[in-house]
Amino acid sequence: MKVRDLMKSQPRTCTLDDDLGTCGRTMEEVGCGVLPVLDGRRVAGILTDRDICLALADRDAKPSGVKAKEVISGQVFSCRDSEELRSALRTMRERQVRRLPVVNEGGALVGLLSLDDVVLESRAVAATTADGPLFADVALTLKAINQHPLPAVAAG
Repeated sequence: MKVRDLMKSQPRTCTLDDDLGTCGRTMEEVGCGVLPVLDGRRVAGILTDRDICLALADRDAKPSGVKAKEVISGQVFSCRDSEELRSALRTMRERQVRRLPVVNEGGALVGLLSLDDVVLESRAVAATTADGPLFADVALTLKAINQHPLPAVAAG
């Protein structure tokens, strides 16, 4: 199964110079919690509703006063629309991310792949490939993403 079979085509996006208020309203309108951030046609980052909350709390700022470019990490992990789904799940697992921008051969954004979409698509989870059942990859990916290191506790 290919990434293009499950990705959401033409996701809503924002630009580096959009303020967090605009981005948050876009998320609310669309009913999503993530926007790919574009610099022209190139994906410059991913902005989540969690990123917005943490950035505003950290800065004690108004949403209209903070730009998307001030919040995103700049490190983008993506996949190709022609890529095998198993490969995209491996990237999610290794990078501990739930969503990947999907780009075409020219590097332009063509979609968004989320782990939730993969889980909710029963034919994807039930699919068996030459490497075995895909549900094992989904389970391993969920486990890897949800593993958080325990905080260090000072000896007393």
